[in-house]
Amino acid sequence: GINAEYGKQWYQRRVREEPADLADSNLSEPVTPALTEVVITHIEDSSHIWVQRCADGAALIALMNQMRSELISDPPLAGSYTPRHGDLCVAIFSVDSNWYRAKITKIHKDTGLIDVLFVDFGNSASVSSSDLAQLSHQFSSLPSAAQECKLAFIVPPEDDDWKQDAMSELQVLANAKLVLTIVAKVAGVDFVSLSSNGTDIATHLLSSGLVEYEKQKNRNRYGSLMSQYESALNDARKNRRNRFQYGDFTQDDAKEFGYSK
Repeated sequence: GINAEYGKQWYQRRVREEPADLADSNLSEPVTPALTEVVITHIEDSSHIWVQRCADGAALIALMNQMRSELISDPPLAGSYTPRHGDLCVAIFSVDSNWYRAKITKIHKDTGLIDVLFVDFGNSASVSSSDLAQLSHQFSSLPSAAQECKLAFIVPPEDDDWKQDAMSELQVLANAKLVLTIVAKVAGVDFVSLSSNGTDIATHLLSSGLVEYEKQKNRNRYGSLMSQYESALNDARKNRRNRFQYGDFTQDDAKEFGYSK
């Protein structure tokens, strides 16, 4: 969820972005090399995360404070805002009852609820229209602070219990200083390698027997990464860790034999 005390408990991560190359997936534009400090603001699953640049932090805090101050001193009139799909607006996050910038992703006409993405943090929620208001133009000029990323070619487990275990393991690893390297860009989303104190997170999840990976044929570009992943997965099989505790089960095997946790 959203970190209400912005900046207090966050930790800095170094991000080294490298130029992308064509892989087997539909990769798009090349990446400009840069070194950026970021924080993880939301974990979607064991492969899918959202990060925010530390450099944007001060400007975002100032914007949110001013925006909330105005909304408190001059509260929006009930029914004055008509939600439209794709709109950038402000929404109340129920956990801390604060206003945040949000994008409307879906309107449920049957229930009256509206799905929003909190654009500065990456998490989503369903809210009532009474918890939405128009975003003043002065608060829309700052670009969305949250950037969507995926651990390169990592496939989360399909079983719900293992899915939760993999996410929990990622959450533990995410509490240390991280180094993020952009491996490729797929449909506008950065595919990344993420390391914590020298430990590659994707490789750790693989060797823990918690996730799988999508093999890439471009060995010139991804040969080293694929070898690293393969070795880690073999280690999990050999030591029967987590999903391999009862033998050599992959996702396809699990479907065939009806195996789950």
